[in-house]
Amino acid sequence: MKNRILLICPHTAIEVFKESKISIVIPRIPYVSLASLAAVALRAGHTANILDLSISQNPFVDLELALKNYQPDLIGITFTSGLCNEASAIVKRIKEIDSSIKLIAGGAHPSVFPEEPIVKYGFDYSVFGEGEITFLELIDGHNPASIDGLAYRGTDGRIIVNQPRDLITDLDTLPYPAYYLYNAKNYHSPRVASRHSPVAALETSRGCPYNCIYCNKHIFQKQFRAKSSKRVVDEMEILINLGYKEIHIWDDCFSFDLDHAKGVCDEIIRRKLKISWNIYNGIRVDRVDEELLRKLVVSGCYRVSFGIESGDQNILNLAQKGITIQQIKNAVSQAKRVGIDTLGFFIVGLPGETKETFQKTLALAKEIDVDLPKIAIATPLPGTKFFNDWQAQGLIRSNNWSDYVLHTKKRVATHPNIGDEEMFEYYNEFYRAMYLRPGFIWKRFWRGLKTGDIFFDIYYFLKIFVSFKW
Repeated sequence: MKNRILLICPHTAIEVFKESKISIVIPRIPYVSLASLAAVALRAGHTANILDLSISQNPFVDLELALKNYQPDLIGITFTSGLCNEASAIVKRIKEIDSSIKLIAGGAHPSVFPEEPIVKYGFDYSVFGEGEITFLELIDGHNPASIDGLAYRGTDGRIIVNQPRDLITDLDTLPYPAYYLYNAKNYHSPRVASRHSPVAALETSRGCPYNCIYCNKHIFQKQFRAKSSKRVVDEMEILINLGYKEIHIWDDCFSFDLDHAKGVCDEIIRRKLKISWNIYNGIRVDRVDEELLRKLVVSGCYRVSFGIESGDQNILNLAQKGITIQQIKNAVSQAKRVGIDTLGFFIVGLPGETKETFQKTLALAKEIDVDLPKIAIATPLPGTKFFNDWQAQGLIRSNNWSDYVLHTKKRVATHPNIGDEEMFEYYNEFYRAMYLRPGFIWKRFWRGLKTGDIFFDIYYFLKIFVSFKW
């Protein structure tokens, strides 16, 4: 029997950042994960649609209209830990309207706690890990007991968690994501986060083999797998034809295989594809060379983000980052030499952090002088070594998953060396020190004149610094 499938992104997927300094730079982008799931369902003969409540002005009104007009048989909802309450509220409303609809949980949080969506939030099924094949077998009507990567409630009421599913070794065997189920005109990206709008997300690979303690690997795990260069650029062309003006790469580790990353650039250049793109999720400073950076520029990539995290080598070691301060300096220097914009991700509050180590981070940030520096307060997210270690030490103080959001005042753990207010002050100090420097302002001014972004820069500058306190 063929089913009508509705895939939902919760309404607060973007709103969780509304009280943070980065709220104005968060782009609204269609979720590639839902487009990928929809494509699997469509190829099997099912009907599929996507309801992105993150762009809705009246999410529950839109939810009710979708249920009335589309009449789905099964609904899948993707959510992170910070969106558990919202996912639960959506489930409750769906059950009130039509209790016959089967509800499937997926995403980062269900992959860490596969039983919880069924026990606490009212879902019928929970998909954990890489979801396409598990999701397909479920909607195709396979016996739940035979489906790897699935949790469900047995006939006796017990929650059964099946064995994990093997990873998809050849990503090219997946159908092209059903990007056309989104309307590009509904998505807007702020100019500081992109050069053009609307923006689409693109996946060129899955998996990251590194061991950073703050990173959750429960979905795509550690085995690096890449789509072929042809497949990647095919998807870029599809997005361009759908009206997207810019593409952001959302990979965990885009340049782990340098030859693959260069191959993507070469294929874009070979096809003479005119597209603005951006490695939004970032690349490692030890997985980049000047040849790649030059190819990125020629192929239309205007910005690369680096995961820098700390200016103290011991903090990097404790975080199991696997990089050195010198590699950070080298990567940023190479990027500047080829003329590509740089964004640096920093973190305050990792294990071992002190006032002195934070000052080293601030000093390094000033020295390397990336075009856009961003800092987050370290949050031990469920499923990470960071969380498990601090839970074992009794430092985790919140079991409310909705508190687990980066860039907000909500603190979920007690840092051994730094108090809450002191942590917030470091966060604010970073932005004051980095963005109020005369050199930074002067550099942005001239850059803005050259690119036409001067008025946008002034607007975002005023928005960010209207207040330094929450």
